[in-house]
Amino acid sequence: MPYSVDWSQIDDVLLDMDGTLLDLHYDATFWLRNVHSVVSQLTGEAEEEIRDRFHRELERHEGTLAWYCTDYWAEFFGIDLIEAKRQLAHLIRYRPHAEEFLEILNGSRLRTIIATNAHPDVVRLKLDVVPLDRWVDAIVSSHDFGVAKEHPDFWRQLFDLHAIDPNRAVFVDDSPRVLDAAERAGVREIIEIRHPNLAEPPRTHWKQGIEDFDVLFPELRRVTA
Repeated sequence: MPYSVDWSQIDDVLLDMDGTLLDLHYDATFWLRNVHSVVSQLTGEAEEEIRDRFHRELERHEGTLAWYCTDYWAEFFGIDLIEAKRQLAHLIRYRPHAEEFLEILNGSRLRTIIATNAHPDVVRLKLDVVPLDRWVDAIVSSHDFGVAKEHPDFWRQLFDLHAIDPNRAVFVDDSPRVLDAAERAGVREIIEIRHPNLAEPPRTHWKQGIEDFDVLFPELRRVTA
């Protein structure tokens, strides 16, 4: 069923990366399983103990920049985290219809900006596999601003840097906490991605959303034709 957006009232399309454009299965596999195995092989510590220690630390930093910082977790685990993530790079892939969505946007008057909490090192790793940058006008990492997308300062800095009128913007993400932050920041149209991890069933955490981008195509193609 098509999802209605009044594209005539939109100038900027702001998109999350992981779980929105890219399949979250890669990140979930690494953080929920692979990293514990890597650390266990290096240190001899039991994977269950590593997992428990990791989850306790995660709870301390949820919603903050440290939660997303590969430098922080590399020090925490004592490993080359980017190299460990590179070993799973074959799992990095677009979500369904995401590349076609970007291609349509690229041929339109709309400006497209990726706004991600991913560390710049992770962004570079993923661009080596999936060249998102060919389709968009800019990629912004919250690490460049010193605060995560959950924080109001992220949005103030994003709007200022790119001269974005939030009342003429749409934002798409899979995190309800980030969607809430975007709503508080005054973004006009906010859409949840409800199938971020293709290895798991779709889910609903926010008040409005879509499973895949194809439901946006009918109206979007009418305004970009």
